[in-house]
Amino acid sequence: MFRRLAEPTGANNALSQVLYGLALRHGWGCPQDPDKAVTYLSAAASNSASIESQALQAGIKKGGAAKGELVLAIFELGNCFRNGWGVQKDPAAARQYFETAANLGDTDAMNETAWCYLEGFGGKKDKYAAAKYYRLAEEKGNNLVGNSW
Repeated sequence: MFRRLAEPTGANNALSQVLYGLALRHGWGCPQDPDKAVTYLSAAASNSASIESQALQAGIKKGGAAKGELVLAIFELGNCFRNGWGVQKDPAAARQYFETAANLGDTDAMNETAWCYLEGFGGKKDKYAAAKYYRLAEEKGNNLVGNSW
């Protein structure tokens, strides 16, 4: 079902693209195809960004359903670059995707961004930036052992 709704020539539904991309990446109910997963996750991010932009231009309040799909797609693209799922491992790209999703409000991305800064994954270590993102994640309700500084 998600595949039909995710097709660019069909419904081109961003949420379906995220879910189908995840299914392809992990082989959930379909043959595993990480390369195609990245294609669908990228399409979801692009479609969601376009929908959100159109909504803002029309005067609709920021933060609608498209924003949630956009953030999820960006976060999952970060996971692809972190783990080399469908793309070459690229710590700097992973960190940038995580930080973008974190700055858009995703609490899982906040914790991943903090970890990247703490460990120097994808760039220089920065304990102050790590603390900032850990505190922000905790403030937003995503409490992990070690993120309460």
